[in-house]
Amino acid sequence: KKTLKWIGFDVTQEEFLNNPSLQEQAMLALMKKNKKSLKRHIEKYDGKIVHNVFITESGLIAAAHLGGVGSVRKFLRNGKEFKDGFGTSIVDYIEKFNGYKLVY
Repeated sequence: KKTLKWIGFDVTQEEFLNNPSLQEQAMLALMKKNKKSLKRHIEKYDGKIVHNVFITESGLIAAAHLGGVGSVRKFLRNGKEFKDGFGTSIVDYIEKFNGYKLVY
């Protein structure tokens, strides 16, 4: 709910879960917002190896989706890895989703 408000969607959980079109709109809005928030980092690190991880724009955007922009910045700065409740780390997402061409 907090993320939806951050990207400008003021809807109930029920409205969101029952509207696939709204979910697609929200995902696109989140990707755009994350890209804007990480613009400087993408420009600096895209195509480079940081903390033994190959960095691409798509990997960073995916990682921000999992753990938030702040977690991505912390990883780039000092290697600190955020993990979600299932143990998936942002590095897993950086690696799994690297090299995709993103169309906003």
